Amino acid sequence: VISHEHIQSISLDELFPRLSFSDIFASSTDFRAALRAAMREDIFDTTPAYAKMSEKARKMLLLPDSSLQGSWKCKDGRWESKGSADLETDIHRMKKLTQVLSKYLGDGAPTGDDFCDTIGLLCGSNPSTHWIDIVGVQDRRIPHSWHQDTGRSPNSDTKTVLLGFPPEDDHDSVGVFSHCVKLERERIALDDHPMSEPIVYPNMEIDEKYIIRPNFRKGRELICYRDVDVLHSSPDVAWRASVMRFM
Repeated sequence: VISHEHIQSISLDELFPRLSFSDIFASSTDFRAALRAAMREDIFDTTPAYAKMSEKARKMLLLPDSSLQGSWKCKDGRWESKGSADLETDIHRMKKLTQVLSKYLGDGAPTGDDFCDTIGLLCGSNPSTHWIDIVGVQDRRIPHSWHQDTGRSPNSDTKTVLLGFPPEDDHDSVGVFSHCVKLERERIALDDHPMSEPIVYPNMEIDEKYIIRPNFRKGRELICYRDVDVLHSSPDVAWRASVMRFM
């Protein structure tokens, strides 16, 4: 029986203290948009799978209403820097994100690499390092689609971390984060289930009283959970700019 907390909330201030990070993130649409855009660009431009894409394809994939995926890992990660012969800058991956964080948070701001790797550390001791920025359906109610992303938690401490991007300043509501159902016991994937495929529970009807809709507000910018502890789904009504998932 699962006895620990199924879903934890975390603030940006906890991860990056003495910067008023949560305040600025909550109150500045410009900061959130710039942070998100810079992070997407940096990850796109250092992901080998995207290297041969045309500029037209790059612009389309980087449109803010499209989802994008890659790896969050910077230090010792499998990313490639291109277009620079400066070895000093090439050791840093998230150059645009570093500039945005410095502009809005001032002296003491983390580098873009530190920002990504610090959030990534919440994923535990054996993460996949997969990252995706999810937009999803925004303009209508959709039925829940309950699933697990992997049905695994290597070393029993590997977690999924969600960083929410709200649709407006001073947001305090549901609809940013995934909805969850707490399991009484761990639900672990079969050994032969592919790691890259979710475990889907089609047509599963869950009584409303069991559905957890995590709230986004200042000081609760992130949530994390083990994939074996919960079933989860996109919100039935999404109200967000996006949500970033670190695994």
